[in-house]
Amino acid sequence: MTSSMSAGTGFLTSLQRWWHDTGDYAWLLDFLRPRGLLPGLRATICASGVIVGIAAVCLQFVPLHHPAAVSHAIATALAVAGLTWAVYWALAPWPTERVSAVLFILVDLGIIVATVLHADPLQAMGTTTLFALPGAYIVFFHGPRMHSVHLVLAVLTIVGVGLWLGWSTQPDAIALAVSKVAIGLVIVAGILPVLQFAFWLIRHSSVESLIDPLTALSNRRGLDNHLERIAVSSRGGELCVIAIDLDGFKGINDRFGHQAGDEVLVRTSRRISETVRQSALVARTGGEEFVVVERSLAAAAGVIGERIRDAIRAAAHPPVTASIGVAATAGRDGISFQDALRAADAAMYQAKREGGDRVVIAAHTPAEYEPLRPPPE
Repeated sequence: MTSSMSAGTGFLTSLQRWWHDTGDYAWLLDFLRPRGLLPGLRATICASGVIVGIAAVCLQFVPLHHPAAVSHAIATALAVAGLTWAVYWALAPWPTERVSAVLFILVDLGIIVATVLHADPLQAMGTTTLFALPGAYIVFFHGPRMHSVHLVLAVLTIVGVGLWLGWSTQPDAIALAVSKVAIGLVIVAGILPVLQFAFWLIRHSSVESLIDPLTALSNRRGLDNHLERIAVSSRGGELCVIAIDLDGFKGINDRFGHQAGDEVLVRTSRRISETVRQSALVARTGGEEFVVVERSLAAAAGVIGERIRDAIRAAAHPPVTASIGVAATAGRDGISFQDALRAADAAMYQAKREGGDRVVIAAHTPAEYEPLRPPPE
């Protein structure tokens, strides 16, 4: 009984968190882009515009509401809109989250207009199946609030057409209306919301698995997950990789306790994050080990490392210092991120061998990265 109540409470909590989630449009684009999936998705969206345009052209050959001239003009406008949609998605940059939301609400409104143009309620009900197209996109790219707007528009349209069909002269009109409305609502108000909730659970769990729970930084798996995005964003540019290891951290745990050690890790993560650019990736890759990846000039890499060292050793209780290794790709195609990370690690271990609380800069040679020198103390 207790486990059943606990499971129910957990489900309600998840539903509340899902409802308040705004979606993560940028995260999904960052996930799809390096995997080469956006072009295929773009082509699918273009194709849907072409299909809708063709369907709007076909409206010219079915009974429409009077005055017929107005209805046919609106159908022509819908056909042009569908083809314009296809051209937009084929040629324009991928839209921002706000533009994307506006575009798909306009699609919903277009479907409503196409539905009410029909003089036959049964044909009008067939048009409502198009709500599945924008719904499928909204499920993945937008949050539940946006989906609820789509849901309200779709449900009101389906139910309204169902009432129209039920009052019509069709044979067995009421039974036909109930069955058609039920099928439409199962798809629009049943399957798609459940699919969005399931996708949110999977995405949320996936993102949580990439985060260190103590410091809220990326963990090692999170760092690896960002490697493709880092490689794409830094191509042709300069990438600074910094490996950080806290000096004598085991002694802090032994002397002050593990709670104090955790506080040092949280404090260190906060100070590192506040020192580097907001666009930098900061990860906790081990017990007391951190990695910073930042797009920066190679000449500035040592300066960034020194700033991090100063921030970590600033007055606090218990005090702590860090050994830091710095490497940079310098925009050279032959130097991979993994090479730079290994170089930074090697430089960091040299800093530790030389007594800690220092920054060692690594330089690239054809054979391997080699530490150059520690900066003046």
